[in-house]
Formats: sequence, C-alpha cells, structure tokens
Amino acid sequence: MKTEETLRLEKALEERCVRKREYGAKEVTIGFKHDGHGDEIVDFMTCDSDSIIRCYELKVTLQDLRSDAKLSWYGDYNYLVVSDSLYQRNVPWGNYIPPYVGILCGTGLKSMRNAKKKPIGEDMRVLCKDSLIRTLFWKMEEYRNAQDLDAMKALRKNAEDTAQALEDYKREHDRVVWTSNDYEFYWRKNHQNDDFSVEKQAQEERKQYALRKEGKFTWIDSTCPVCGAHSEEKTPYCPYCGSDLRRLGDV
Repeated sequence: MKTEETLRLEKALEERCVRKREYGAKEVTIGFKHDGHGDEIVDFMTCDSDSIIRCYELKVTLQDLRSDAKLSWYGDYNYLVVSDSLYQRNVPWGNYIPPYVGILCGTGLKSMRNAKKKPIGEDMRVLCKDSLIRTLFWKMEEYRNAQDLDAMKALRKNAEDTAQALEDYKREHDRVVWTSNDYEFYWRKNHQNDDFSVEKQAQEERKQYALRKEGKFTWIDSTCPVCGAHSEEKTPYCPYCGSDLRRLGDV
C-alpha cells in the first residue's frame, strides 16, 4: 500500500512529464523473463523526443531507503526522489546511490544534486523504451477498463432505480385497485345497489358536473323513494338508507 507522500511524489513526476512534453509511466517492469529480466521495476521512467531515458526511484522514509528493494538505474539520467522529511535527516547518500544519480526533493522536485549522464548501450535503450511502451499500453488498458467499469456501474444503478420505480408503481397500482374494489363492494352493500361501479359513478359525476353548469340538475322532495323515510331538510342522499335523492330536472 503506497503512502500519501509516495502518491504525491508520483503525481509531481506525472505533472513534470506534461510540462517537459515527455511520455512516462510509473512502475515500469524492465524486460521479460526470457531475456534475463522481468524481475525489476523502475518506480518512474520517462523518455523524451531525443530518446533520452530518465529513471526515478522514490523513497519517503529512511526505512524505505534501507530496505532490500533494489534501486534500478537504467536511464541516461537517474534520480532518487525523496520526501522533504527524509532529505532533512542528512543521510549519507553515497552509501545508498552511485555518484551519477541525482537527488530530487519533495513534491516541488527541487534538485539537491545534479544527475550525471550515464552511458548506456543501444540495446539497453531499446529495452527501456520497449518496457516503457508496454507499461503505457497496460496502463491505458487499465484506464479503459476502469472507464468501462464506471459505465457498467452507472447502467446497473440506472437499472436498479428503474426496477425500484416500477416496483413502487406496481404497489401504488395494486393499492388503487384494491381501494377501488373495496369501495365498490361496500357501496353496493350500504346502498343496496349491485350495479354500482367506480367507473359508472365517474361517468355519472362527469355528466352531472356538465349538467349542473347548465342549470339542469335539481332536487326532489325530502321523502326517500327507496325507504320512504322523510327528512325535514333536502339532502343529496337519504340520511337513513343512503339513496341518491337528486334527479335531472325537466328544464
């Protein structure tokens, strides 16, 4: 697991690549097993338009520097990139790095010791460039897969939201149907009208609304024609049996 300081140093090197118009990658595996390589990883490697190779090894603590992890110096120019806190410890750098290796400090990559050019053969230059190109390809694949994964997650989330919305709609639909059926059942019981339905009642209400606007809806007297009960006041429904006491007028 990389520390936050290591990640910041890597980001600083990536930004430096952009500024200097170089192409580079972190964690570059050198060569292949079949050619006697493949077991070394350069923390960061770049190449410019003149095919100059630069290799960077990152160390943020003294323990990192003293570890058994091999420091790989394959470039024309090689650098040890250290954290500010590590550099301030006045480390005897000559005990850990060759004299041609430069030292860059902190996320500002301040040069504390210049790198000297190291002669490398053409075969090594080709090997480094091939290794860098291979790493860049796989980094691109990882990025593309990550993008595809994000898109897949977004589609899955959208599908889940749609399924939930459909389930909510079905529950609401079932509730409305149940309420309608329940209302129809008890209306028929209470009003002794087996032909009643919400649909018919809605049609009737629309019809009554239109007629009422035209002044064609009137009341009958207060005596219920169904149960014969009499009320002192005219009401829309019989207070005893619930029958509708309205009628359409002749006007």
